[in-house]
Amino acid sequence: MTVVPMTRGPAVMGSAGMGPPLGISGTWPPGLTSPLVWDVQSALQIPAVARAVTLYASMVKQMAMDAYRGVQPIARPSLLDRPDPTRARSWFVQVNVEDYLLNGNAISYVTNRGADGWPLSVTWVPAQWVTVVWFPDQTLPTYYVGGTELNSGDVIHVRRGADRWLPWRGVGVVEQNLRALERVASEDEYSRNAFSSGVPSVAIVAPNPRLSSEEAEQAKQDWLTKFGGPERLPAVLPAGTVITPLAWSPEDSQMVAARQLSLLDVANMFGLDGYWLGAPTTTLTYRSPGPLYLQLLRTSIEPVLQDFEQVWSDAWLPRGQSVRFDRFQILRDDFAQTVTTLVAATGAGIMSTEEARQYLGLGLASVGVPVSTVSPVGTQPVDEATPEDVPQPNPSEVTP
Repeated sequence: MTVVPMTRGPAVMGSAGMGPPLGISGTWPPGLTSPLVWDVQSALQIPAVARAVTLYASMVKQMAMDAYRGVQPIARPSLLDRPDPTRARSWFVQVNVEDYLLNGNAISYVTNRGADGWPLSVTWVPAQWVTVVWFPDQTLPTYYVGGTELNSGDVIHVRRGADRWLPWRGVGVVEQNLRALERVASEDEYSRNAFSSGVPSVAIVAPNPRLSSEEAEQAKQDWLTKFGGPERLPAVLPAGTVITPLAWSPEDSQMVAARQLSLLDVANMFGLDGYWLGAPTTTLTYRSPGPLYLQLLRTSIEPVLQDFEQVWSDAWLPRGQSVRFDRFQILRDDFAQTVTTLVAATGAGIMSTEEARQYLGLGLASVGVPVSTVSPVGTQPVDEATPEDVPQPNPSEVTP
């Protein structure tokens, strides 16, 4: 039997009667007794980490969820509009994406099923609450929350990759990069101490040639006491005193560059271009928003969407149907560029004027065309019929 929490700190996971498996991730660097980053909450205190998670979650939560049968869209079930009836759809998607990235495991639980057995509502379960018990002869692991066993058939588990020793759980970005995150947090702590308790480094030449070493030491301590910390008070010194500011040490002068490189490290942890976190990048030529977001979608967000779509499709909808996030919501260009593209599309017969206006979120009243008389290119209006569709009377039944 193996007992596994969905999230873990250093060296807390292993088989019953055994220590942690060799090669386990999440161990602290040697000699580090008081880590600055030890779990998700401490990692989120790093601004770059919070920014990366917010970028993913905010992009995905904007996308509506639609149902498809093959490549054909079908009527959207209420479950996709509001998975949890007590929470907004955007919130439900956001917390699941955050858990997926940070903990490596996004857990939800079916709270109500219809007469056909398919879910009508689900609720999010924080990954930190969940513990897994697995027996070698089990097909599915058993999930527990606070000592209460959950029905494994109602647990929906989206994993980010897999722990190589415990493959029924995913691995989050925090666990995967604890050492690097500890370094980033240490840089932030060093900067904080330098600004909050640092003392201006100066060389003081006193006008008293008979100044004893004891007096010089006392003057130094008085200087540190008065000018240490974030406050800077005026100094009143004897006439003739010369104060020469000293330059920062090489370590201090390189701190800004080190923190900029740390932004790039965090971007790499989350699979993002450094541009999105403010890391130093090559100058970008001007591009409209569409191509920028397309690159973000393809290289970073799309793999996350695929994991959620496949797991939620299997758990939420009958076979043959699938859940898809609406990518067009984040791929929309600026208005002028969008109009230019739609004009070209309608002129080429790819889409109708009605479809173009719907894409822009506009109605039809402003052009004075009834909705029922406008139809996509290549189809007949919905309220009209072609002559061959009109039933013709039988000649033998026609009365003179």
